[in-house]
Amino acid sequence: MPASHSDDSRTRWELLALLGLALVAGIYFVLRYGGRWSEADSGAITQAIRVVVDSAQLIPDSSAKYQNGYGYQAVSVAIMAFTGLSVETLQQMVYPLVSAVLVLPAWTLYRELTGSSRVASLATLLLLLVPEYLFAVLRASHERLDRAFLFTALWLLARSVRFRGDPTRFTVHLGVALLASYGLIATNGLFGMSFVLAIVTALAISWLARRGPDGVRDHAIVTTRLLRWVSGAMITLVAIFILFVYPPFGVLLRILSAIPGTLLRLIVNGGAIDPYAGVLTAWVSPVVYLLLSMVNILMLAGSALVWLWLGWSWFRRHRRSSVGMWMLWVLYAAFAVQGAVSLLSDRTGSLSGNVLYRVFAVFALFAAPLVAVGLSRWHPRPWLRSVAVAAIAGAAACAFLKSTLEPELSNKWLFYTSAEVQGLRWADDHQRNTQTWVGPDDRLVAAYQMEVGDPTGANHWEAYDPKPGIQSFIVSDPIRLQSDRLGKEMPPLGTANVVYDNGQVQLYRLPSPIASGSP
Repeated sequence: MPASHSDDSRTRWELLALLGLALVAGIYFVLRYGGRWSEADSGAITQAIRVVVDSAQLIPDSSAKYQNGYGYQAVSVAIMAFTGLSVETLQQMVYPLVSAVLVLPAWTLYRELTGSSRVASLATLLLLLVPEYLFAVLRASHERLDRAFLFTALWLLARSVRFRGDPTRFTVHLGVALLASYGLIATNGLFGMSFVLAIVTALAISWLARRGPDGVRDHAIVTTRLLRWVSGAMITLVAIFILFVYPPFGVLLRILSAIPGTLLRLIVNGGAIDPYAGVLTAWVSPVVYLLLSMVNILMLAGSALVWLWLGWSWFRRHRRSSVGMWMLWVLYAAFAVQGAVSLLSDRTGSLSGNVLYRVFAVFALFAAPLVAVGLSRWHPRPWLRSVAVAAIAGAAACAFLKSTLEPELSNKWLFYTSAEVQGLRWADDHQRNTQTWVGPDDRLVAAYQMEVGDPTGANHWEAYDPKPGIQSFIVSDPIRLQSDRLGKEMPPLGTANVVYDNGQVQLYRLPSPIASGSP
């Protein structure tokens, strides 16, 4: 039915409010640390952009190149060329604000899948309350571009069903959907393969459901026909990317292929890794972690209940669905399967043991609209509406605090100081072939990558527990505070010489050991 003028007006205000909330999240992310923030992935991909600029090649001959794809670097280099922005300004100041625009493709996809503007607005709001989603799209990473391609490709696929009787429009929708899918693959091959695998899984579920009740059968047949050709085309795009376009991805492909064998050996011989042992220790207390993660827990539980309820109503009570809701239902199941598989993958320690964390950030994209569908049937009394508004405000505050790794609550810090970078620059300029300890974690390693790049002169930054033989140490107040927070002892520097001091940061060097047998 055509929307009324009042519905259009309400929708516009809802979109403006959602854009405003997303923009506030980006502004807070930038201003919380005065624009001086970084973390391991952000620092590494900033350096990857820098080497593309310096070499003028999408696949530079450098160990700092990004092995997963070239899309994010290509887009960033183009923006830098048009605007004159430095890479660190683009990454730290501009991109977190630009991420607010993701509200638009997310809302558009959710409306297409659910058939309701109100549910789409609620789903987008719920997504903005997920701290893992905010962290993924606000940090200096490829994931904001991944989400844009993912939202767009799925929207076009879902929308193409409308035009089955119009070959021209149907073909255009599928063609552009495949272009967006290739954009995702080229930006990050692992995320692209995950998306293609989800499409194949959704195809398999739809194929099995063709024998289901009338309310499901027709939609399952339509989805099977659509995804059968789309999945084949996407698999072809992945193969072209790996074999011909971006050979560096082959290294990661070999790591992926080794996971099943590693997992089998761990099952037979024992000794599986617990990659989540340090999750709680990364926060000041388990209670704080649980409070900040409450939206994740409720989102996971609520979406699972709605998914089961929809399945029961379709398969057992023979209620009718829509094509969009069916696609949402099977995609949720597909990414849930990937979440279960990632639990096993992380046990091998492959891919840094954080695959589940990354999969959950994508899984939340499909959990949010399911929860919104469930909440849309709730008609609370006025006083409960006030409680709901307060709960949303509290959830938004928790999402902001967790996505920025608030130092008062987190033991893993994003911020750094200009004095610390100045000290690192001096150490790199005045040392050769030297390993320098820079703190109890990789905070300053990422900071130097963000602002400068990799150390030169065969120098190397050492983080975590100092290795035997290291004679050079960077010390600052944040390093002392973080070491105390983590319960780590500072290196014994009683006999060390201070060779640099800018008032806030010192560089210590231990006396060189006297060789055995020297006079």
